[in-house]
Amino acid sequence: MITKPSFRRKRHGIYIHPLIILIAVLAAGAAGLTWYLRSAPFGSQEGQPSGSGGTAAPVQANAPPDTPPEHITTPSGIACTLTRLPENAIYAGNLILVNNWTEFHFPENQKDNLVCVLDERTDSYYARDNSLYLLPEAQAALNDFMDAYVEQGGKKSIQIVAAHRTVEYQQHLFDQSAERNGLEHAKRYVAQPGFSEHHTGLTVDLGTMSGDFMDSVGDYAWITENCQDYGWIVRYETGKEEITGIWDEPWHFRYVGIPHATEMARLDYCLEEYIDYLKIFPQDAAHLIINCVSGSYEVWYAEGTSVYLPDSTPCSVSGNNIDGFIVTCKTG
Repeated sequence: MITKPSFRRKRHGIYIHPLIILIAVLAAGAAGLTWYLRSAPFGSQEGQPSGSGGTAAPVQANAPPDTPPEHITTPSGIACTLTRLPENAIYAGNLILVNNWTEFHFPENQKDNLVCVLDERTDSYYARDNSLYLLPEAQAALNDFMDAYVEQGGKKSIQIVAAHRTVEYQQHLFDQSAERNGLEHAKRYVAQPGFSEHHTGLTVDLGTMSGDFMDSVGDYAWITENCQDYGWIVRYETGKEEITGIWDEPWHFRYVGIPHATEMARLDYCLEEYIDYLKIFPQDAAHLIINCVSGSYEVWYAEGTSVYLPDSTPCSVSGNNIDGFIVTCKTG
């Protein structure tokens, strides 16, 4: 008996060329993309809602910051409006910083805005001659300062020996000091022409009738200890030389206004330090509150020329002579 061999049936597969597979995949992808585009609103993007009329602005990688509001109310309740100030206003005001690294910008016709110390002084002090000039606000504050000194028992012995100076006169003083005492001495005690506080009309040098510069000893100690109550500071003090660039001058007084002079005395800051300090109170954040003999004040700093100014509250605005403004509002 012959046994029939058993055979396992061989399965035959269908061969498809890889190129055909690739074409099919691409076709399917194209079909899916077409369906998606037809079903989605025109211009919309994943994760981004469509805008009005079915359109939306594309996402920008570097979107500009939000436009600041036109009106704000400060922490003390002062209504303010955003105001654009002239760029050259940065170089004017009671708080401008002038030193050997920060040049003074002379305004046009500056002399027309100054008053003669000899003509405007009270009977509490003397003026060297009729060549001394100050800005009116500084002159009025000087009168109050010297009157108070005499009223509390000080002798009428103070003489104003220096006030506003031109660049030419400052150059003369610098050259004179260098010739008499050496260049290094001149650099320590005489500001560079164009970089002197005396250009501002906000500065005086106090002397005595004996012909000496005033020192902060004896009766004159009251002047140094109380100057802030009249808006004045001792501009160049011991220990601040590396910051101010000028060595100790107890006779050199600068007017900055009562609230700021008070705050500087409290902090033991020179003007350079104080101008930096004010920048931690920007106009769109917490503001500085100052209480002093003339009342309460809210203060803020604005970088650039766009500044929030009060709609009705009394205030003063000063440039810092560098990059912005300081707004000082009386609140009480």
